[in-house]
Amino acid sequence: MSKITFKSLLFVVLAIIPMTFFGQENNDTQKKAKTNYWFIDADAGGAFLAGDNGNLKFNRMRFNGRVGGGYAFAKCLTAYGKVGFGTLSATKENFFTTDMVSYVSYDLNVSIDLINLFKYKEGRTLAIKPHVGIGQMQFQARTGNAHYGYLGSWATEEGKGFGGRKIAMEVPMGLEIECNVSPRVALYFDLTTAYIDSDKLDAVPAGKHKDWVSTGNFGLRYKFRKVNKPAEPVAAAEPAVLDCEACKDAIQQAVKDAVEEALKDYQPAPVAAPAEEKADEAEVLERYFEEKDIHLSFKVGKAEVENTKANKDQVKEVSDEMEAGREIHTIKTIGYASPEGNEKQNQTLSENRAKATADYIQKELGDKAEGIQFDAKGMGSDWDGFFKALDESNIAKKAEIAETIKNADDQTAALNQMKAKYPELNSLLNSLRRTQVYINK
Repeated sequence: MSKITFKSLLFVVLAIIPMTFFGQENNDTQKKAKTNYWFIDADAGGAFLAGDNGNLKFNRMRFNGRVGGGYAFAKCLTAYGKVGFGTLSATKENFFTTDMVSYVSYDLNVSIDLINLFKYKEGRTLAIKPHVGIGQMQFQARTGNAHYGYLGSWATEEGKGFGGRKIAMEVPMGLEIECNVSPRVALYFDLTTAYIDSDKLDAVPAGKHKDWVSTGNFGLRYKFRKVNKPAEPVAAAEPAVLDCEACKDAIQQAVKDAVEEALKDYQPAPVAAPAEEKADEAEVLERYFEEKDIHLSFKVGKAEVENTKANKDQVKEVSDEMEAGREIHTIKTIGYASPEGNEKQNQTLSENRAKATADYIQKELGDKAEGIQFDAKGMGSDWDGFFKALDESNIAKKAEIAETIKNADDQTAALNQMKAKYPELNSLLNSLRRTQVYINK
């Protein structure tokens, strides 16, 4: 092996060592089980011989194939071994033709993922990996009157490999482009040029320089890596659906108790005689068309209004409007469900919440409800509300969470997976289990 080649190889290996430390992220969330894994691969393609009888020529391309396996670690480094086999041929006009070269090679390599080296990201689609290695080639080569690596009295020169093959050290170096089609399967294209420490690979020992072999292969790789499975819907989701008729009495009683509690100390303000008060026409119109939004919250999977102070205060606002003689012409109740449950069940659950709330309000108004138009509607899973609440929250990785969920094939499963990883999402989901009541809107 020439001094120049040895120094080049040593420089590449020494350069890789500090780069691996520079390329690491100080991030405890990147788990070893995800970034470290074993793999196997196989590839095949064209092979070219460059020796004394000319440079690479596509009309002299022959076949080669390789199988191998290795270990990926440190987020951007890979160490692997390859066993290859192939044939070569070359020719030089008015000189000679290398009729046939057959070889078997085996080598150890190290590669580095340039993209992840400088900016690591789990699950990248594309990887660009320069590589270098060292190994051994055993070959047989012949021309019309020279035979190297063969047994028998007719052989020009026998080798010490199996079947009399010549043995030479090889130094492969090249570039691989890898495309991940799934977390475990990847396709790749590899260009490799190998320095062969022999001048006899082309069967012409001219003594001027050593020979080279170049290959261009397409391959398939399988990675034995741990992949996070989508989280199954957990108990905090909203799978339960209650029949509206069965729970209506309980709902009405709960809201009625809330109204009585809120109004027990309420004394309506005295109403001035009509002759002593004359409202401005503009004020009357503003009073008539004023909009009021009320949000009533619910427990997970339930269509029963929660007995909370916030809900009581909002129901009291409705009662105040009625006691003050507010003219009401429409009341809309719109039910929602948090989106971590089944879509179909959440649609039914949101409709039950809206209907139960509308039925109670209508019953409490009694005769006053005549002429008022009631409209109850269920909106199902409130994805818009979730993403809005997430954007307005103080959660550190809210942009990453939103992007992961929006790009997922199953958004509900992705949300449950994120919820298990970021428990602070539960407070956002609690606020989405509600009914909105709109008066004169």
